[in-house]
Amino acid sequence: MAGEKRDDIHPFFVYSISIASDQESSGFFVRNEGVSFPYHGQWAEDELPCILISFPKGFQVNVEDEKGKYYMYEDIRDHKPLTYAFFDEIRDSIKKKTKPLRFSALDADAMKEQKPSVRISHDAMHELSQSWIFSKYGLVIHGK
Repeated sequence: MAGEKRDDIHPFFVYSISIASDQESSGFFVRNEGVSFPYHGQWAEDELPCILISFPKGFQVNVEDEKGKYYMYEDIRDHKPLTYAFFDEIRDSIKKKTKPLRFSALDADAMKEQKPSVRISHDAMHELSQSWIFSKYGLVIHGK
């Protein structure tokens, strides 16, 4: 089974970016994702590829009391301030160079504007609007 090629399975990679200093060590994740969209009353068989950069909002703290052992989450900024600041800087830099992706399909059942939580540069937006997937599904970019 592992050696068989399957057209309906796409590789999913998760990259860990480690941050280490004298004060703390932590990291965040980068992984490929897909943006689904409606087509003729159902989800299209293809997805728009994108990359997700993530950093957890909570920091797990192990606790023990008379009830036993358990854990709770506290604000990551209190526990990993340097990593959070670096992630915040990367996020702000991306926001300065991109804008939210907005598109719709010409399909009458899917005229509603799609608003995924994806940001895209002007050049990438132009390339995407000329791509095979936009032609195949009749997708239209909004806010060029």
